[in-house]
Amino acid sequence: MSQPAVRKKKSANWKGRLRVLFSLLVIGAVLYAGWRFLTRERGRTGIGRVIRIGATLSQSVTPFSDNVVFYDGTTLHCVSATGGNEWSYQIGTNADYDATEKRIVAWSGNDLYILNEKGRLIYNNKMSDTIQFADAGEEYVAVFSGEADQGVVTVINGNGQTVDNIPVSGQTLIDMGFFKAVTTSSGTAQTELMWMLGLNTTGTVISTELQTFQPGRLSIGKKSIGDHIAYEIYDMEGGNLEIVTTREILHYNYRLVESGNPTLIYGYSLQDVRKEGNVTYRLLIPAQEQTGNMSIESVRLMYGQVDRMTHLPGSCLDVRLGKRAVYGFSASALYCCRFGDNTFQSFAMPIQVTAVLGMLTDNRAVVASGSEIYVVELPM
Repeated sequence: MSQPAVRKKKSANWKGRLRVLFSLLVIGAVLYAGWRFLTRERGRTGIGRVIRIGATLSQSVTPFSDNVVFYDGTTLHCVSATGGNEWSYQIGTNADYDATEKRIVAWSGNDLYILNEKGRLIYNNKMSDTIQFADAGEEYVAVFSGEADQGVVTVINGNGQTVDNIPVSGQTLIDMGFFKAVTTSSGTAQTELMWMLGLNTTGTVISTELQTFQPGRLSIGKKSIGDHIAYEIYDMEGGNLEIVTTREILHYNYRLVESGNPTLIYGYSLQDVRKEGNVTYRLLIPAQEQTGNMSIESVRLMYGQVDRMTHLPGSCLDVRLGKRAVYGFSASALYCCRFGDNTFQSFAMPIQVTAVLGMLTDNRAVVASGSEIYVVELPM
């Protein structure tokens, strides 16, 4: 008669344990869901991994999507944010290159190379003259060869076909680049277009000229911006262009018709620009803090209807835009201010930062510590 009583006691103990285990699982699930929510909404709350990659400061280091590209004097190397080698391609000595998220154009003398994001050769040819510089877009590559004031811009598509040869004369070509805009009133698909910026030297007064082109269809817009010294051009949401000068930001559509009143920025210099979704963020610093060895004490953030000045907790050697925040870099500290906030948080840097080389798309920074290069996970 005692045996059934023992079994009943064991059954009761087991049910109690199941209830405790079930309660713990529920609590664990709730805590995990809360942690996932917080990490999704707030991202990393501190500095994450700091990875040293196999490059030095003298090797033309450039962010490349969520990887890093550098040139060691003969070969282009692409390494991941964790330091692993993704690919390498030999392009010869005395070379230079330009990289977007999906494409690299490299040149040495009059030799031209176009690579995709996997390091595979798309195009290789000898241009008729020495290549001065080149720029990569998503669908096209533009190559300027010849003399600075007497040359030609060759536009090449993704199949390696030349679609345009644009002569450059009577002006000094300063820069060129690509942007996207909707070019038909009934369409929604964006077309990749190109802009060219030059100094007109034919008149009695030197003036800056901007032109836009649709590859294969030549010029679609031309505008003189007078004696304004333009040092940055980027595309806005909707396909408009913003031209940053030492005094103001000019606003034009893809045909270079003025699309808004100039934005006065006298006394400030554009430090960084970043597009996130349909919003373009611009980060400016006081102009005097950009020269010499002067440090950065404050930043001006502009996006939408927001135009806000924020003071940094300490002097910085560089400031950059991330996916959700402004970052200030000092030698031994990192300062972070999320978009929409008014104050910076401070974090101790595990390395001594001497230069900031750029941002990766996954919110990591590429920095130098002396001659060594590191990738740093940033708080969000």
